[in-house]
Amino acid sequence: MQLYETAVVFDSQAKSEDIEERINNVKNFITNHGGKIESSEELGKRRLAYEINKKQYGFYVFLRFIGPGQLISLLEREYRLSENVLRYLTLKIGKNQLAAEQLAVEDADNAKIEKDASPSDDAQTRKKDKAEPDTDEVVAETEEPEKTDSAAPEQETQTPETTEEEKPEDADATPEKTDESK
Repeated sequence: MQLYETAVVFDSQAKSEDIEERINNVKNFITNHGGKIESSEELGKRRLAYEINKKQYGFYVFLRFIGPGQLISLLEREYRLSENVLRYLTLKIGKNQLAAEQLAVEDADNAKIEKDASPSDDAQTRKKDKAEPDTDEVVAETEEPEKTDSAAPEQETQTPETTEEEKPEDADATPEKTDESK
């Protein structure tokens, strides 16, 4: 026995009683041929991505069941013979997918628990913040920032230092000229 999932799109132009009857026929077919329904989900009438047999809408149903391998070929044969079935898809669910789904459910539960716990903590801190402002904020609000005059910024003026070669020995003396161009 293996776990399977089947998705069926029925013609949505039928009455709701007829659609319910079709769904029950599929469920009965599975149980009569050695299968056991684990879950069923009806998504209802939805617009199709593209027209199928000139129809724009379909009624979507997902069934998860446990059954023997030969049940799938019988079930798909039943789908093909039915005029009311627009599309169908049956998948074998592996152990890895089950583990991933279980992990996703646990993560969602943990996130919900954390989300439920955190708003009450946040609400308490918000009330405290509104009642008493932090002392750092009060000090920051009362101090005025230092103003600088942007028109005349203070700069240190430095005189360029001259090297010994550039300094004349006497103020009256002129530097010697050498004839290197000859």
